[in-house]
Amino acid sequence: MLPGIRLCLVLSAFLGGIAFVSSARVGRDSHNYRYGVIFDAGSTSTKLHVYRWDQNRLPTKMADLTELKVTGTRKVKPGISSYVTNPQFVKPQLILLLYSAKTVVPEKLHSSTPVYVKATAGMRLLKPADADAIFDQINDLFLNTTFNPFKFERGWAKVISGEEEGVFGWITVNFLKGVFESKSDTKTFGALDMGGASTQITFLPTGQFYANLFPLYIAGRRYDLYTNSFLKFGLDQYRLQMYQHLYRQTADKNATIDSPCDLQGYNTSVDMGGNKMAKIKGTGNPTRQCRGLVRQLLGLNDTCYTEPCSIVGEYQPPVGDTVFYATAAYYYVSQVGGGVGAVPQNGGFTSVNNIQAKTDNYCALSYAQSINQTGEYGYTRCAAGHYLAALLGDGYKTDVSAADKVYITEGINGVEIGWALGSMLYEMYLLNINFAVGSASHVTSTSLALILAIMSRMLSF
Repeated sequence: MLPGIRLCLVLSAFLGGIAFVSSARVGRDSHNYRYGVIFDAGSTSTKLHVYRWDQNRLPTKMADLTELKVTGTRKVKPGISSYVTNPQFVKPQLILLLYSAKTVVPEKLHSSTPVYVKATAGMRLLKPADADAIFDQINDLFLNTTFNPFKFERGWAKVISGEEEGVFGWITVNFLKGVFESKSDTKTFGALDMGGASTQITFLPTGQFYANLFPLYIAGRRYDLYTNSFLKFGLDQYRLQMYQHLYRQTADKNATIDSPCDLQGYNTSVDMGGNKMAKIKGTGNPTRQCRGLVRQLLGLNDTCYTEPCSIVGEYQPPVGDTVFYATAAYYYVSQVGGGVGAVPQNGGFTSVNNIQAKTDNYCALSYAQSINQTGEYGYTRCAAGHYLAALLGDGYKTDVSAADKVYITEGINGVEIGWALGSMLYEMYLLNINFAVGSASHVTSTSLALILAIMSRMLSF
């Protein structure tokens, strides 16, 4: 038999076998799923997320990925950074979440289901040695199969960078908006997030830019994202910054300090650090003094070495006509009912000017009125509303009058738009953990070319 004919017959049989095995696996596994577990270890709590997807393909749209409902404990408080003085006490609360995850993921898939513990800005504020002590306890727990039945490796429990947090949030927003399922170039959306300790901005600029580049490969495309995270510019830490600034400006450290960003009738004591306490009294003078204070702390006049800059002298390319989806503290502060009333409870578009106007009205309330109108955190909304308006307008340079550039919400189509979902997608695309070994998805053009080269070499002898 001629070598060429023999090669064709062998390859036909070989590739036919691949097709037969692959199609058999697809048929057998078409209704099988893979699962992934994320522990979102934020500054104030740790939340559990359990995701499910078809094992035979990477998700590109909402229908491909489901966040499963957790019937047991889904969130525990406080955040893991609170255990800095007693790291061993972090274990019991995480065991509760592990137990909840076990009831959601089918038992036969426990050992193949990856679990990640990803901490954010609360842990970034700790000294490295203190953070390591907490993660030593977490690793000890998750490597113990008595408590953790899921797949876990060292390095899967970690503090993620602020830039990763921002990019993961961007992935979530654009996934839920259907950007990745499109076969052609589709307009992307920017992502704004704000927790208690940090805030993030991530978007796809037009043209070149010169810092904070995060090249992302997902769904067959590359996105050169701009992302920046500002530690201590989350809602709680920014409020503390304001108190610390007022404290430094006060000659008599034992005197009660007037706070123009707090409502009349509000009185509290604040830990300034270093065993120093300050007595704070709200004066309700937001229009002039609070606006000035908020903008001063944004560092808008700091040296900008690479122009243009946003806050504290940090480079940021122009946002252009980017439409941003903003979540977390943006939503809590802006919503009707729990905030200043700039967006409906189910979310919506708003302008920076509208946030500012609603905040001005809200700041006319007394402390007692704010609690009655918006609940236990009502006293924070005056300062926070001024902060959001200043950050969006003066800091990020969004068009303050545009009513279609900032969409503030908790979720898209009922799905939370935090960073956890994006993190799970990132892990899938990075590690291909969703593919069953031997599934048809592994038979790519590259692998076929390699097979052909090997077979040709073999048959040449």
